[in-house]
Amino acid sequence: MTPTYLLHLDDAHLEDPLFVPSMARMMHRRAALPRCVMVHGSGGEVERQFEAEGLFPETHNGLVLPESPAEAALMQRALKTTTRTIVGALVEEIIYAVGFQGTDRGLLQGDSGTLTLGKTDWLLPLIAQGALPVISALAQAPNDSPRQVATHAALLALADAFEAPTVVCFTRNNQPGFFHDGALRAQVAATDIPEALLPNVTAFRAFADAGYPILLTSAVGLFGGNDLQATRIPAKTA
Repeated sequence: MTPTYLLHLDDAHLEDPLFVPSMARMMHRRAALPRCVMVHGSGGEVERQFEAEGLFPETHNGLVLPESPAEAALMQRALKTTTRTIVGALVEEIIYAVGFQGTDRGLLQGDSGTLTLGKTDWLLPLIAQGALPVISALAQAPNDSPRQVATHAALLALADAFEAPTVVCFTRNNQPGFFHDGALRAQVAATDIPEALLPNVTAFRAFADAGYPILLTSAVGLFGGNDLQATRIPAKTA
């Protein structure tokens, strides 16, 4: 069974202009890449595009709530911009990356609280052929309008498509996992991870509560060499 790494590209790392290009260079130098899917939000791009238009919309749980079709279009444009930026950095390093919006072909449907996964028969063959999908946290709402959803909610919905998914969370300080007494811990319980190490505590807790195994690492720990450096948080058992 081939594991699939679902990379949670949190806003803190997306706001670092060096993070994705640096990770792409490391991926290029790897002899072989693990099977990966990247899931991302806007990294602040939605807010910047709204502010550029003199708009300051209402937000809920950090997500913009568009109040008109024009604002919805602006939100979509911001997420597509982020997808293109990520894919561009990967393709520059000759990584076979393909960008998608979560709304493409009905992939993600609903909102953050009721998100469901649509058809994946078009996506899984691409991954099997070696493609690296980069997917935005955009879903088709019940009223057929697109809606930005929490990145971790999008990732959890996508996890249902895979037989052996492992969630990858990057540390706040870019160290390759959780260190104790100067040594990298190979495996710990989710409750032992200090919150200060996490750029998005809510997302990490959601992944742990969902019962998926988690790798807490950095770009260097994941792609910097042929030997993985990470702290593993095992899947929650009943």
